[in-house]
Amino acid sequence: MKMRTWLTKPAGLGRLIAAAAGAVLALFASPVHADPAMWVVKDADSTIYLLGTFHLTKPGIHWRSDKIEAAFKDSSELWLEASENGDVAMLQRLVLKYGLDPAHPLSSKLNGDDWARVQSAAKDSGVPIDAVERMRPWLAAVSLVVAPAMKQGYDPAKGADKVLEASAAAARKPIKTFETPEQQVLLFASLSEDSEVMMLVQSLDDLASGTDYVDKMADAWMAGDVGALEAMSVGRLKDAPEIYDAMFVKRNLAWSDQLATVMKGAGTSFVAVGAGHLVGDQSVPAILARRGFTVTPY
Repeated sequence: MKMRTWLTKPAGLGRLIAAAAGAVLALFASPVHADPAMWVVKDADSTIYLLGTFHLTKPGIHWRSDKIEAAFKDSSELWLEASENGDVAMLQRLVLKYGLDPAHPLSSKLNGDDWARVQSAAKDSGVPIDAVERMRPWLAAVSLVVAPAMKQGYDPAKGADKVLEASAAAARKPIKTFETPEQQVLLFASLSEDSEVMMLVQSLDDLASGTDYVDKMADAWMAGDVGALEAMSVGRLKDAPEIYDAMFVKRNLAWSDQLATVMKGAGTSFVAVGAGHLVGDQSVPAILARRGFTVTPY
């Protein structure tokens, strides 16, 4: 019962999943100058702006550059990865359904050294170890990475996609999504146990590196350094092909299908998805370019 109480708190795991389902690594600080990389897809009568986002920020971070504002104002609709529409209880139900495995404790799936690292990370993060013990590896990975960030002031409600969603709602722009929250949770839950464990171990490695890695990723995203961002996001998953395929390749292909359909119509759309989906040779811009669309940096 203690674990369920923790899970159902408003700032508990439901919000962690809302923040991390699209990008577990989406944490950043604030460099002096913000110029996030963007792309634009055009034909004779259609335009799509593509912005890569991070899903947690600290209040007061100013990432909305002039070019973002201009593109957003020019657009008649907003596309996001997914939206729970404020229904945190629904996310909590999904987590309880797909993220727990009390019959097979987490410690039984890890070697002794990694379980010791989990215990240490849980203590540092303020996540009860008895709760972690009941989690599947993927959920432990998400929780142990995101919880410390939230303790340090990072807020999923202030994430770039959430801010844009609020702006679109205020401007009465239609808000469309590529996926449902359940589909996003299932991305993790459908991984093999070996891949889940690999994801958890990698998350433990990230935690061990301290804030330096987060700061470097922050600087890369905010400065529009596509090469560095690729290396620190999708590049590090090339040795984990199942995770890379599930989290990026298949989704990018599906999203590109939907955007190709949008391009058959007319008008201007703004797309805001996790930054890792817009970098690399299997990114959304790369896939659309290979399909014959004109894709250029914006």
